[in-house]
Order: sequence, then C-alpha cells, then structure tokens
Amino acid sequence: MKGRYEKIGTILILLLPSLFVLKGGYLQEVTGYVYLFLIQGYVAWFLFFKSGQPFFGYSVTMAIGAYATIVLTEMFQWPLFVSIFIGAVLATVIAVIMFLSTSRARGFYVSMASFLLAILFPKLIEALQPITGGRSGLYFGGLTALVGYKTLYLLVIFLTAAIVAFFLWIMGTKTGRILTLISENDRLTQTVGLNTRKYKVLAYSIAGFISGFGGALYVNYTGFISSVDIEVFTTLYIFFIPLIGGSKVFYGPVLGALFVILVPELLVPVERYLRIFFGLIFILVIVLLPEGLAPNIQKLLRKINLKRA
Repeated sequence: MKGRYEKIGTILILLLPSLFVLKGGYLQEVTGYVYLFLIQGYVAWFLFFKSGQPFFGYSVTMAIGAYATIVLTEMFQWPLFVSIFIGAVLATVIAVIMFLSTSRARGFYVSMASFLLAILFPKLIEALQPITGGRSGLYFGGLTALVGYKTLYLLVIFLTAAIVAFFLWIMGTKTGRILTLISENDRLTQTVGLNTRKYKVLAYSIAGFISGFGGALYVNYTGFISSVDIEVFTTLYIFFIPLIGGSKVFYGPVLGALFVILVPELLVPVERYLRIFFGLIFILVIVLLPEGLAPNIQKLLRKINLKRA
C-alpha cells in the first residue's frame, strides 16, 4: 500500500511543473528539457535495469523518432501526428532488429553491438546530409507552430507523467514480474517453461516505441536537431539517468534526470571542460554512492527521523 501511494505521489510531483507555464522563460525551457530526457531515462530503467537487456542504443531510437518526424512532415508532407507515430514505429523496428540480430550472443557482445550502433549512427546522419542536415542540422516548427510553445510545454509534462505511470504500472503486472525474473536469472526463467524470447521482444518493442516517441517530442519541443545532439555521449547520459538516480527505486530516474541535465547548467562557466568535470562527477557518484542518489537520500531521511524521535 505504501508503494502504491509513493507511485501516485511521484506522478503528482511530476505534474507540478505545469505551473511553470504561468512564469515561462528559462525555467520553463529547462524543465521541458529535463522531462524529455526523463522519458529516455525511464526507457533505460525499464529495458536495462528492470528487464536485464544490455542495450545502449537509446540515442539511436530517440534520433530515429526525431528525424522520421521531420523528414516525413517536411519533405513528404505527411500529417504531423502520422509522422510522429511512424517515427515511433520505426524506432521499435530498429530496437527489435537489434535484439534479434544479437539474440544468440551473450552479455558483453550484445552491449557492444548496440554501443557501436550509437557511435556509428551520427556518422550515418552526417553522410545523409542532403536529407538530415548533418552537423548543420534541421529546424522544425512542428507542434510549436501548431499549438504554441506553452501548450506544447504542458503536453510534454502530461505525456511524460503518463509514460512514467505506464512503466510503473507494467512493472506491477504479470509481464513486469516475468521481466524481473528474466533480469535476475534468465536460464531459470526458461527452465520453468516461460517463453523468455517473447517477453524480451515485447520489452524491446515497448522501449523502442516510447524512445522513438520521446525523440519526436524532443524535436518538436527544441525545434532543432543535428548529428551533434545524438552523439554517443547522449546515450551515456540517458543510461546514467537511472544509474545515478537509483535503479532499484521507481523514482530514481527522476532524481537522475535532474542531476544529469541541471549539473551541466551549473558548469556553463567551465563549458570547455564540461565533459571532464561531468565524467569526474559520474565516477564520484558511482564510487561513493553505488546505489544511486535516491536510496541514500532515503537513508539520510530515516536517520533524521530517528534522531527527531
């Protein structure tokens, strides 16, 4: 019962920044950016940490959703919402193909295959510069031109909260419990007669679709995307969101997204050395707080409550 109330509380907290629409400006812009990466962070939380699937191509599925939305809308004049849906479906197909093509491999090799895809994909985008804009990128009005920036901001908030609620719901279902079993012991799960391959394909399908949909939201919100925005560091940031926040708790990615997105904002004065500082911070957090921020904050609050008692 306590866990249920905590989940509801998490969703309600995620809806609170909708009040920022009254203020607008920089705070609203950064909040929207945090939520867009929170979607990808929950994809990593669900696929890697809860389903045990060693996938590192989050920036690729995100980019496919984004570029498909722009290309289909601008070049082929498809309806915007159809383009967004097709982009999410294409991201799903790529994620499933990546799984099926590496399903006979184990651990490290599967991880490296998707990680290499994340490295090579920006090069493919640059090679297709006449279509994708390469490093110069593509500008896109999209939903901003259709409904306005403030309405789009609210849409991002509510859709993110809905996606988080979906992930929390599915992990409490029979499917979620089976995915957890697969994550803990794949061979034992097969031994009891469960078709683990079917559930893995389902996990990749869900993760790919939501990641692609999140990428479409991203390019509609930012109005621009280039190969620089989807480089390998993007997939690392996404992976670190649940890792730093705390992968064992359902609200860990929320803290992780705040950390991953807001810390670079604080390091703007040393932007030249941003990745060095950010890498050092990652290492320190992992070494000193291996369980992530959320469990350690919980422990600290318990100690404070005990002292008060």
